[in-house]
Amino acid sequence: MDIVTIGAKTSCTRCGECCTKGSPTLHFADSQLLRDGTLNYKDLFTIREGELVYNNMDDEFIAIDCELIKIREVKGSRKCIYYNEDGVSACAIYDRRPVQCRAYECWDTDKFMSTFTDEKLTRTELLKGQTALIDIVNAHSDKCSYTKLAELFTAIGEGNDLTGDVFEILAYDTYMRPLLVEQSGVPEQYLDLLLGRPLIDTVIMFGYKVEKDEQGNYLLVPLQAEPEESK
Repeated sequence: MDIVTIGAKTSCTRCGECCTKGSPTLHFADSQLLRDGTLNYKDLFTIREGELVYNNMDDEFIAIDCELIKIREVKGSRKCIYYNEDGVSACAIYDRRPVQCRAYECWDTDKFMSTFTDEKLTRTELLKGQTALIDIVNAHSDKCSYTKLAELFTAIGEGNDLTGDVFEILAYDTYMRPLLVEQSGVPEQYLDLLLGRPLIDTVIMFGYKVEKDEQGNYLLVPLQAEPEESK
């Protein structure tokens, strides 16, 4: 969730600025919202360790050093899916909103900033007792590590031909998603929570995008450039 400075406010006017600038990160205490049905797994996604995120406090993109579980955002925007700007009550879960939302006061951010030291909710906590699923998630995190990808793309930028190594990781991520649905019965809507967002979407953080040629082969394309690398 972003910090928004709005004039000299002294209380919430339900303007919606905080709800449209980014969805909240869930804390350990928010697990109760899943247990009581306020939140659903399909409405969450994971930002994995090493993934690039925007830090609006310093106006820069940073690679986070821990995983974050967040409420989904409306496609093509940063607006929380529970925010309805046309509704009488803008937040659909206002009375049961997450810890970070409750702490957010745009006229005084001290309370919000204090939540950064609070324990965040993790996939391990959500999947407690489901050993097999935790093992799959951990194996995927290791194989599809953003740290590994960062090293590979740095080497590629230095002229080393390691696109094959990148495609091996992308292929594993792409293969595991439908397999997990098929063999474990996990709903497809849960995949962005369990495995994080698809790498073919997030690889743009390294300055590349993934496309397919006419034969169906994947291409690793530098942003603002023509296709040059093929699988």
